[in-house]
Amino acid sequence: MRQELIIIITSYLVLFVVGAISMYSLDIAKESVLGIDSNFFTKHIINIAAGLVVFFLAMNVPFHIYEKYSNFLYGLGIILLAAVFAFPSMNGAHRWITMGRFTFQPSELAKILIILFLSVYVKKNDKVMNTFLKGFLLPIVFSLVYVVLIFIEPNLSTALLTLMVSLVTLYYGGAKLRYFIISFFLVVLSIVIASMFGFLHSYQLGRLRYFFSGSIAPQVDIALRTLKNSGATGAGIANGWLKVYVPEAESDFILAVIGEDWGFFGILMVSIVYLFLSYALMKVASYIEDVAVKIFTWSYATIILLHVAINLGVFSGFLPVTGIPLPFLSTGGSSIMSLLAGFGIILSGLTNKEEKKPFYTEEGEKE
Repeated sequence: MRQELIIIITSYLVLFVVGAISMYSLDIAKESVLGIDSNFFTKHIINIAAGLVVFFLAMNVPFHIYEKYSNFLYGLGIILLAAVFAFPSMNGAHRWITMGRFTFQPSELAKILIILFLSVYVKKNDKVMNTFLKGFLLPIVFSLVYVVLIFIEPNLSTALLTLMVSLVTLYYGGAKLRYFIISFFLVVLSIVIASMFGFLHSYQLGRLRYFFSGSIAPQVDIALRTLKNSGATGAGIANGWLKVYVPEAESDFILAVIGEDWGFFGILMVSIVYLFLSYALMKVASYIEDVAVKIFTWSYATIILLHVAINLGVFSGFLPVTGIPLPFLSTGGSSIMSLLAGFGIILSGLTNKEEKKPFYTEEGEKE
């Protein structure tokens, strides 16, 4: 297990460094090309520092505490997801809790909280996970509370990702495969019905129209040109200029920055690091005996893989444009802190800090 942990920590460090370099390059390009003061690099460093603090806090909480209060943490997630509607909307959406300069996106934390809740649920209901009612329907209803609250923010892509992660967690826990096949068709049908009856917003419909018409969305076209213009090895750090015209280059389209600076091999390198990270996490899970920790670790690795797969799919034009960032590379403190909190929970489970209880003999004497 030691070798896998070294790979995990090294992967995190590589992603932190690549993300920081990319933000620095974007800052320089914006200042030189557009004459705009940009501080993405500073924000990214602050977000990583805050994420590491959260990581150490989460790691030092014994896992049995997470297990004991999983229902409370689930309820906390509902409160946070509902609280966003008490704050002013930003760009037409209620996704953030804002306090002065501090903003937090609860939907990022919700993905960690729901897999924790479901992992503990599986452990408590291990013998009935192959049944439809308690092994699938009931936990999915719990998950749908999160999914619906995220959907009405509105945030369709994150809502669907949260549902996908919930389904995968239950699959890891022993739920039958046919339930997931049925769920897939129900989700597709729900999206079709939502679009027909006006439950989807105009920008969401626009993204879907671009995709199904075979056209490339404007932001994807610009993002791909950064890679085409830079070739296999890239233009070099802070040397490119096209990335400044890519919308959300610091978050959803961070690959445009990496592609222009490092070229195709840069994107390939990042993809390999993610694969190493996910594989090592899965491997670590195989050593874990506690069912809740094992399933949580598998699900956490799946979250990272889904983020990467969706982001790469959007960047290449194979998927509709979504707001799914790249873990630890894209700017955004909520994502970084939530994912590092998840890794802290995994390490907490690995230390196996069980709650100490006094042992009594048959005569009632404490030993």
